[in-house]
Amino acid sequence: MAKFQYSALKNNSQIISGEIDAANYREAREKIRQLGFVPTKVYTEEAALSAPEQVEINKNQVSGKKIKHLSLQEKIIFTSELQVLLSAGIPIMDALHSVEVNTPKEKIRVICQNLQHCIMNGMTFATALSSLYNETFGSVYIGLVKTGEDAGELDETLARMLVLLRKQEDIKGKIINASIYPAILIVIMTGVLMLFSMKVFPAFYGVLQMGAADIPIYSQMLIGFCEFINQFWWLVLCGIGAFCGGVSILFKNPQFKAKWDNFVLKIPVISDFIQYINLSNFMTVLHISYDAGLPIMSGLELSNKTVGNFVIKKKVYNAVNMVRNGRSLSEAFEMSGAIPPALMSMISAGEKSGTLGKMFKDAAQVIDKKVDMALSAMMKLFEPTLIVVMGVVVAFIALGFYQMYVATLGSLF
Repeated sequence: MAKFQYSALKNNSQIISGEIDAANYREAREKIRQLGFVPTKVYTEEAALSAPEQVEINKNQVSGKKIKHLSLQEKIIFTSELQVLLSAGIPIMDALHSVEVNTPKEKIRVICQNLQHCIMNGMTFATALSSLYNETFGSVYIGLVKTGEDAGELDETLARMLVLLRKQEDIKGKIINASIYPAILIVIMTGVLMLFSMKVFPAFYGVLQMGAADIPIYSQMLIGFCEFINQFWWLVLCGIGAFCGGVSILFKNPQFKAKWDNFVLKIPVISDFIQYINLSNFMTVLHISYDAGLPIMSGLELSNKTVGNFVIKKKVYNAVNMVRNGRSLSEAFEMSGAIPPALMSMISAGEKSGTLGKMFKDAAQVIDKKVDMALSAMMKLFEPTLIVVMGVVVAFIALGFYQMYVATLGSLF
């Protein structure tokens, strides 16, 4: 048995501290909850003193190829293979070696090699991940891994992480599938424009010039545009590239990003999708972190890192501060406006009944359904809008074509 110091919320308002005997972090948090308190921080004095030194000592002990990016699919492969081995009781070093030997992915192989090197030199798995691959896996992944490792339940934590990763993959797949049809329409429209500008209009223009016919003003403008595309297509491509680069730079500016995030939340239909997609990740991580035994304050702070929209992130940050200052979780969410009112009753009921973990899971499932509904509504609006735009473009082309056709007939008779 070890002694754990803790801070906790009493009656969802008063912050208290104390000491408790337990076999591990998870048992300590469970005992604190049994006392009727909500743990906000649980730690041992030895862990608090040794953790920073461990990271500093081992930070530069790894050589070889560094991996800065893993695809979502690669993260799922790495996590699932490691989780299966750990759940079978295989030690972390042997599990990493097995993944290294059997994986067909070069990036995963390199990661396993470097992590083994760090662990052999005294680092924990979570500290090795944080030191070498903080940007690759992200603070949420590493934070949950550390919680599971401290509690001696790394395999269960990785299983929970797989739920989050597969959920993100599912949402990504739905967005891609919903975008296929609009993308095909855009490609077709672009192809039609290129065909008319490079082949059809120049041919009619040549006939009109030979017939010395008067060319309508609108047709002259259309022909001028087509000639510009034919002669300076490279300039058009450079312009598109410069525009995309400029937009990318703008979104890296925090002030512009904040204004844009505030703007999109005011657009009907789109705002629902943006809100629910951010809250889906937030609530899922909150559920996973709570089930893993992470203190509620740490879980809230970790979950907020998954929120991409600046406005929603600020609301959650305000809610976290309210909880830190003694407010109950439901009160903080309600006062900050961080989550929709429909979910407030679930959170409040979970607090009163002591089943917050279950309510977080239920809330995440409700939000997931809202994401599907919002995505469906957004695509139902976007597809007809795109078809109307295509119709307008085709109508303009047809008008110019018709005027040239009439002018051509006039020059022949």
